[in-house]
Amino acid sequence: MLRIFPLLAGILSFISLSAQTDTTYYSVAAKGKIKGGQKIWRTSENEFYFTYQFNDRGRGDSVTGQIRTDKSGLITSAESHGVDYYKNPWAENFYRRGDSVYWVINGDKKAKKFNGDLYAPVNPPAAFELVLKYALSMPDKRVALLPEGHLHAEESGSYNISLKGSSLTLRLFSLYFEPSPQPVFVWMTNDLHFFALANSWSSEIAKGYESWADTLIVLQEKAGNGYYKREVEEHSKPASGHYFLEHAALFESATATVKKDMTIEIKNGLITAVFPSSSRKPSKADSVINCNGKFLMPGLWDMHGHFSKGTGSSYLAGGVTHLRDMGNDKILLTWKQQISNNSLMGPDISYLSGFIDKEDPFQGPTGSIITSLDEGYKAIADFHRLGYQQIKLYSSIDPEWVKPLAAKAHQLGMKVCGHIPAFMTAEQAIKAGYDEITHMNFIMLNFLGDSIDTRTPARFRVVGDRAGKIDVNSKAMLDFIKLMKEKKVALDPTMNVWKGMFNEFKGDTAAFLKPIINWIPESQRSEIANQNPFGSEEQKPAYKAAWANMLKTLKLLYDNGILLVAGTDGGLQLAVHHELEIYQEAGIPANQVLKIATWNAAQDCNLLKRFGSISPGKEADLILIDGNPVDNISDIRRIELVMKNKRFYLPKVLYAAQGWSYYY
Repeated sequence: MLRIFPLLAGILSFISLSAQTDTTYYSVAAKGKIKGGQKIWRTSENEFYFTYQFNDRGRGDSVTGQIRTDKSGLITSAESHGVDYYKNPWAENFYRRGDSVYWVINGDKKAKKFNGDLYAPVNPPAAFELVLKYALSMPDKRVALLPEGHLHAEESGSYNISLKGSSLTLRLFSLYFEPSPQPVFVWMTNDLHFFALANSWSSEIAKGYESWADTLIVLQEKAGNGYYKREVEEHSKPASGHYFLEHAALFESATATVKKDMTIEIKNGLITAVFPSSSRKPSKADSVINCNGKFLMPGLWDMHGHFSKGTGSSYLAGGVTHLRDMGNDKILLTWKQQISNNSLMGPDISYLSGFIDKEDPFQGPTGSIITSLDEGYKAIADFHRLGYQQIKLYSSIDPEWVKPLAAKAHQLGMKVCGHIPAFMTAEQAIKAGYDEITHMNFIMLNFLGDSIDTRTPARFRVVGDRAGKIDVNSKAMLDFIKLMKEKKVALDPTMNVWKGMFNEFKGDTAAFLKPIINWIPESQRSEIANQNPFGSEEQKPAYKAAWANMLKTLKLLYDNGILLVAGTDGGLQLAVHHELEIYQEAGIPANQVLKIATWNAAQDCNLLKRFGSISPGKEADLILIDGNPVDNISDIRRIELVMKNKRFYLPKVLYAAQGWSYYY
């Protein structure tokens, strides 16, 4: 997803420093484990230094940097060097010369005339304190940012917190990086020193206070509820009455066909009739919407998401009305309910996957982390009690645990999916009880042996290096596909991830962003240039061959009747759209691609009685497109109207609220 701040990165050895003062230490903490740390210190009133590093499943930034300010607190220079999340070289340098300011990120240099605007360096703890203090010093607590936009700071509350023998007064601030309207929450001490960025997956928090993160998350959730409820009210309209949508080109997802000039009748959010517009005229309705021959289809599904608060409007702007969450903290249950009662904007969180991994240096970042089979049984039972429909096993699970864990889940009526655990193959996982394979790389790894430590980035590198040599028409491949079909195993391939990794290289424009670059404000374009973490210039031929084989394998799976579902694992609506384009690139007809994105998803989630098609008796969950994605799959981006959960959304309005342009 696009970010306000780029990834942190790097290690820089500075010249010998003078005596350090006001040194503060922070931890990067996740699931009760310290994954890294941050150190910030001053050498003078206006000169700051910091180091930062963390480990996330063998990945993670490592950086040392320096920031200087003038007497007013305005940042005059900033630099950091080292490696980014994927261990690529990273360098940032911001400085002022004469009447101009310059910033250089990984060699990309930009300049602008200096007008007193604030530059926000990439490192959150060091930068957030300085940036927030400067914004608060302004009369309206609002300051112009480089290269564009504004920062507006609001204090959301002061809290006296006592936990585990410690007491502190903390202040919560909401930072609005306009044009993006969603708040970024920052915790400060009473005397305005940075204390924490609290997140359900990973938090940066003052050392010694790691156990406070969950409490801070609860408090900031409550603080943000008012904003998110207003967002729904201001950027959508009720649709709970009696409506007709007439003269539509209707996509019938069950048969993947299009019927022209159709009318859909909707009462109180349910579809009551579908008929040719020529057969009768709408009457006694609250509203009649003339679709003028435009393409009407069910809302799209992202079958591999990790929902986070604030992303809902982006999903809806792209016509994504459903999400299968594939691993999250249990705050997700609150978000799911808020979306259902229209107090939080977002796709319906239609299917919940309980994430389970074994305690390990490479353990997953969320869900339940277990140390024994008995703990696994308990985790499954707990997820079932909370309403989860599926269990997702991750890379560090002991292969010997898969079969008993799958049996426990099946006993409770739950499906089993996930990564293939290290030192196991996809074939072995299917025979042990997997109902679905998550990610196409694990299909390719099935033919590369069971000795690969897939807890680590080897699950990416080995595929890039060797998957291009797999004979996708071999008996081994066909036998494997036969096994999938016999066991009714589905596939969530997340192809957009692998295209970015194996078919795009440093300096390339990320393919999922190419069609909409002009929509994005300059300040939010940090990921337009691909920073491929694995494929070097020398590896290009092997990686491109691996990508070609992935496409061939996807088509082979489709041709053999394997249930495919369209998931993204990041990138929100933009990745969903690109995922569908990739399926057509693989040779799957566009009408069948749309069926995958709608009907197949509802079928896989056992929700066809409610969703997946525009049919009488189902919920009015639909999108109107100014184009024809059956003729041109890329028209899937040209969405004019979204209807879900008894509300209308206009993508043009949703994008404008984010500071984005739109296609017309």
